[in-house]
Amino acid sequence: MRARAILALLTAAALMAGGVARASLPIQTVVAFDPVAGQFPEGVAADIRGNVYVSLVAPVDDILRVGPDGSTSTVAHLSVPGFGPLGLAVAGSGALYAAVSTFDAGTRGVYRVRSDGTATRLSGTGGILFPNGVALDPQGALYVTDSIGGSVWRIPRGGSAQLWIPHPLLQGTGDVGLGFPLGANGIAVRHHAILVTNTEAGSVVRIPLLSDGSAGTPSVVASGSTLSGADGLTLDVFGNAYVAVNSQSTLVRVGPDGSMTTLATGADGLDNPASLSFGTSLGDRKSLYLTNFAFFSRANPALLKVQVGVPGQPLP
Repeated sequence: MRARAILALLTAAALMAGGVARASLPIQTVVAFDPVAGQFPEGVAADIRGNVYVSLVAPVDDILRVGPDGSTSTVAHLSVPGFGPLGLAVAGSGALYAAVSTFDAGTRGVYRVRSDGTATRLSGTGGILFPNGVALDPQGALYVTDSIGGSVWRIPRGGSAQLWIPHPLLQGTGDVGLGFPLGANGIAVRHHAILVTNTEAGSVVRIPLLSDGSAGTPSVVASGSTLSGADGLTLDVFGNAYVAVNSQSTLVRVGPDGSMTTLATGADGLDNPASLSFGTSLGDRKSLYLTNFAFFSRANPALLKVQVGVPGQPLP
C-alpha cells in the first residue's frame, strides 16, 4: 500500500475517532480587534513566509499583515464607498489579491495589492456586481464569486475578467434581508473543480473545471440547515471543505461525500466567522485561521487559529 493511501486511512480513522470532529483543541485568539473603532475582519489569507493577511471592512478599509511573531502592520488602505475589502487570496509567489465591494462600477472589483501599499484594479472586474470570494488556480487564473449576480467570474493571468458561469445553484434568495440576494460567496479550487458556498441556499456547490478552461455542470455537494448562512471555505489535502457558517457562528467540515461535521461553535469562541485559510508556512500547515467578523454582535471581532490535525491544501 502506498504511503499516501496509508496516510489517508490513518487520517480517516482519526476523524472517525473524533480527533478532529470534536474540535477538542482550544481556539486561540491571534489578534483581537476593536469594535468601537469599527475594526471588523472579513477576509483572511496566509503566505508561505508565515504572514497572515486580514481585511477590515468599511469604514476602516484596511488590509493588515500579521507576522509570524504576532506583529501587525497595515499593508494597504482602500478608501472606497461600500462594504470595502472582503475575500483575500495569496499566490505562492506572494502576490496578494482582494475582492472589493462598493456598488460602484468605477471602484468595485478585484485588486492586486503590492507590498508598498499600492492597489491596482484588475481589468474587467468592475463588471462583478458584488465581488466576495477569490481563489487562484495553479496556472495563476483567479476565480471570483459574485454574490448578487449568482455567478463565478474568471480572470486569466494577465487578462481581463470574464463571466465564467452564472447558474441557479449559485443564486441567492434575498432571505438574509440585505435588500439584495446573497448567493455565491466562499470559493476554493481543487484539481479539476471549483467549490463555492451559497450563503442563502445553505449549500456547497461543485463546478467541474474542464480541460479547455470552461465550466462544467454544477452540482450540490452538501446542503441543509447546518450550512444556512455559509460564508467562506477552504480545503485540506484530502479534499475536505471547512466552512465558516456566519449566521450560526459555527465551523463545519464537509467531506467529499457530502458528510457534515460541526467542529466548533459560539461556545468555543466563534462570533460570525466569515473567512478561513490554512497556514502554509513550514510547521503551520495544520493551523486553520478564521476571522470573527462579529459585525452583528459587535462583541468579539478577532483573528483566530485552531489546529485541525490535517494539513491544508498548498498554495498554487
